[in-house]
Amino acid sequence: MKLTFVLLIFISTECLAASTDVCEFLKLPNCHGVTRQLRRSSFPTSPSSTTAANLNPANVSLDRGIGLDIMYQPKNSLLFGLSSGTGKMGGALISGSIENSFFGNRAPELDEEMADRMVNDKQYRNKKFTFAIAAKLFSQKNYGLDAGLILKRHPLIKKINPGFGLSGRLWKFSFGASSYKDDYFVDLTKFSPIGATQTYSELSGKKSIQDTYTVTTYAMGLRVWNFAFDYGLIKSKPDFYKDETVITIYSSSFNYKNLLLNLAVRNESSNTYDNIDERLKVKQPSNIYSGVQYSINDHILFGVHYNYFLLNEMSISTTLFI
Repeated sequence: MKLTFVLLIFISTECLAASTDVCEFLKLPNCHGVTRQLRRSSFPTSPSSTTAANLNPANVSLDRGIGLDIMYQPKNSLLFGLSSGTGKMGGALISGSIENSFFGNRAPELDEEMADRMVNDKQYRNKKFTFAIAAKLFSQKNYGLDAGLILKRHPLIKKINPGFGLSGRLWKFSFGASSYKDDYFVDLTKFSPIGATQTYSELSGKKSIQDTYTVTTYAMGLRVWNFAFDYGLIKSKPDFYKDETVITIYSSSFNYKNLLLNLAVRNESSNTYDNIDERLKVKQPSNIYSGVQYSINDHILFGVHYNYFLLNEMSISTTLFI
């Protein structure tokens, strides 16, 4: 069983602009660390604000303070996310991405590379940097709308791609949509087709394949009492694949006092393969994610997650609010 350790640190600063969030001033039962994970205007059932912001910049956390997210899994490089908010505006800088993970889009990669990753418990890594900012357009008791901008940069391609997102709520319903450009880079020098003795590079005469494609996301949700339900849709069509990739995510959460439970199902229709017994077989992947988070007090949140990186791994998380 693989193990991931996630550390998220949020440092509040009183010198930032005043917030309209009553939780910043009053110690109410529903203002503990668990509810900080649920205050996004759309897709509150995603495991963290960093996850949500990677898909839609309008989901950037607007909570007052400065945040640092650090994620570590054995055999993998360190991931981090830096965020800051004023209560009405927020920004996030994220290293890496959640591509080819449970809540991410499908980025192109060689089938043999994906099989090698899964056998060796490796996350999909592209060293990409993401910057996102968001602001409240308007906010009332029963409705609100946020807007966000996102910039993505692949260090090997060195081009900045923009995107835009909207996120809102109306009574007990939430909605969100985003569209952004993204780059992919496929190294052809390291892997060979199954049964071949030459690499893809030697066979094609190219060292790599790179291109820009568009990713669009949609989300609809409903919150009733302590339950939240979300439907998410991620669509992309890189030239690397013959058909369009369509990912649907059915996500839910339940919070009671200091406890937060998450359960989600991901269905993917794409030209990818699945690694079964170290062999590639055509499959339309379907995966399950589950998570449990518990807030000890206003400052500390612990969590256990299953299959966040689509490696059937167990992950643990700690969130510190200071």
